[in-house]
Amino acid sequence: MALIDDLIAELHSARAAFLASLEGVTQEAFERRPPGDITEGEERWPILDVCWHLGQYDDYQRRTILAAAEGRPLPKNEPTRRPAYLQTPDQQREWLAQSRLALVVMASRLDDETLNREFEGLNGRTVTARGLLRWVARHELAHIAQVEALRALPPAADR
Repeated sequence: MALIDDLIAELHSARAAFLASLEGVTQEAFERRPPGDITEGEERWPILDVCWHLGQYDDYQRRTILAAAEGRPLPKNEPTRRPAYLQTPDQQREWLAQSRLALVVMASRLDDETLNREFEGLNGRTVTARGLLRWVARHELAHIAQVEALRALPPAADR
């Protein structure tokens, strides 16, 4: 199995695990924000926004890897607001499927040399496309615990 096949399998596995964490989520739980006051710089996302974040992260890393592979300046990580029509678990699942497909299609076209070529990331650290793709999968898996905690919150009426 080629390096890229392993990376793509990791991406698919992480996405499948994340989607499994959404199984049976109600619309109310999908939109429920964690309780408490939000302090400056803090982000308390409902599951809805966690999904949006993961799709945007796929897109950002795809654009970063493409720019590095083509020798162009790296894009800034400037998240956009979620469109108002992307409100339901089913719509967000479709968004996640599309964002992951674009990342996987781009990744599948990279050769081993490009996957392992080092470049300076926006944070000043040396990275590779291989490392970024692995990080996308790990990052997604880390959000599963967040979804599970959000699903466990009682409805707002019970707080």
